[in-house]
Amino acid sequence: MKIAILGAGALGSVIGAELHTAGHEVVLLDLNEAHLEAITANGLRVDWDDRTEHLPIPAMRPDQAPQVDLVILLTKTMHTDGALQGIASLIDGGACVLTLQNGLGNVERVQVRVPDDQILFGCTMTPGDLRGPGHVASHGMAYTPFDALTPDGPAAQLAEKLNGDQLSWTSAAAAQVWQKAAFNCAMNATAVLGAGTVGAIAEHVGAGLSRDIAAEVLAVGKAERVTGDIDAVAKQIDFALREHKGHKPSMLQDVEAGRRTEIESLNGYVEQAAARHGIDAPMNRLLAALVRMRESQN
Repeated sequence: MKIAILGAGALGSVIGAELHTAGHEVVLLDLNEAHLEAITANGLRVDWDDRTEHLPIPAMRPDQAPQVDLVILLTKTMHTDGALQGIASLIDGGACVLTLQNGLGNVERVQVRVPDDQILFGCTMTPGDLRGPGHVASHGMAYTPFDALTPDGPAAQLAEKLNGDQLSWTSAAAAQVWQKAAFNCAMNATAVLGAGTVGAIAEHVGAGLSRDIAAEVLAVGKAERVTGDIDAVAKQIDFALREHKGHKPSMLQDVEAGRRTEIESLNGYVEQAAARHGIDAPMNRLLAALVRMRESQN
């Protein structure tokens, strides 16, 4: 299968490497010129747990992309529309789009530019770190559940071909998206406001309050007709607080770098969805407001 990774930063490059290794014809699309030049010159360097590889994967700007069967979308959520507009010719040529972006509301954003029967959605627990231009690393186990938006059409046909070790086709993909969002809502905004690592969250916020934030998210998800598993999210939180104490969540990295955060697709989305359903989500509403305040200072 011919697959383009749109937004080939740390995570996108790792997923592209996995799919390349599985035998797919992969192209990496990004706007980071230094990253693209390094990959073109030396191949993509990937540090896995047990080995380092230099993979000959083509890397280019989105406007240079060849026609593909599938585009895996991994840009920041606020860049979705512009990114898809930039590959309109690929979509018009029949390419399906799989959004694996963080947060909630991604399908709705993709629907603005892509027909429903060409849309797939999901999330990924694949870890990815950018070590430098053309150099990424990944560790531990990866799990990427996904599903087609409609039961018929080209996206559903692609889902069958994609199902395998790298990507897992499942009807539970929507629940997995909400569970990952619940975890991120509990961890990212608190890291921003406390200006600390996961270890600082463990010390000052704790598992109980983090779980309460996540449970509020899943309650809103239930109103949206998606039932998530709070016990599964609680296990994720407990594991992160115990094993990832040195990790600095991406939202805090964005604030420190003066970049926009994805708050509107996380706690901000939960706040707005709760209001639509007449549900109170006070913790997520407060977290969203305070992160917006912090952002406004940049």
